[in-house]
Amino acid sequence: MTLEQVVAHVFRKKGKVTSISEFVFALSLDLKWFSPDQAESVLANAEQRELVRITGEVVEPLFNIHSVEIPIDFRPDQSVMDREERSIDATAGKGGALLEETEEASDEGTVIDQVVEQLSGVKSKQEVIRLINDAQERLGIVETDAVALLVARTCGIDVSGMIDEVYNRLVR
Repeated sequence: MTLEQVVAHVFRKKGKVTSISEFVFALSLDLKWFSPDQAESVLANAEQRELVRITGEVVEPLFNIHSVEIPIDFRPDQSVMDREERSIDATAGKGGALLEETEEASDEGTVIDQVVEQLSGVKSKQEVIRLINDAQERLGIVETDAVALLVARTCGIDVSGMIDEVYNRLVR
């Protein structure tokens, strides 16, 4: 995933302006994507690439955070800490979203894909994604596949065949 997506995701969760410690806390403890040291590196990289401005203890984005497409199964990879990272078109890849081919991403995509497929007879793909995003925001649950199961269940879909897979991924 691109650094722009990581930065946009944090500001969408924390607000338009945040403190350095809140930014690092969001990446490391809230989202559990990086260690605190790695999160500081991500922030330094974002500042170097002029994606954020740090004034004193305040961090603010220097781009429209709502113009960045963030997939529902969003998980950054370690490349966002690389200072020489090149910007990647967020519309590249399958389905208009940037996909990282990692084992973890493909596992998570399986549950999301199954939920979207099962709900496609009832709702459009965009509507399903919107429902999952809304539920994730409302409930504060980071694990997208768990939220997808909740949404599917509330729409009357039997998710019993996917619960063990999601549970095992959450507790490993």
